[in-house]
Amino acid sequence: MSKYEMFLIGGSSMLVFAVLLLFSAGAHDKPLRKSMAFFLLGAGLLYMADKYSQSGIVAGDIPGAFIKFVTMFF
Repeated sequence: MSKYEMFLIGGSSMLVFAVLLLFSAGAHDKPLRKSMAFFLLGAGLLYMADKYSQSGIVAGDIPGAFIKFVTMFF
């Protein structure tokens, strides 16, 4: 897997996790620090993915990268 795909998988996963933490923190009246930390980490990883891509981040690359990552283990 290329660096672009690894950063794309990590960044998109972190952003999804940040959204889940945001809703969880809002539902339980907790501070949003964890959610913001994961959001910043995900944004940084997506920035690195954009840096390593040749034509920018394409939304269609995300499912393909996840499928390639999962099939690496089988």
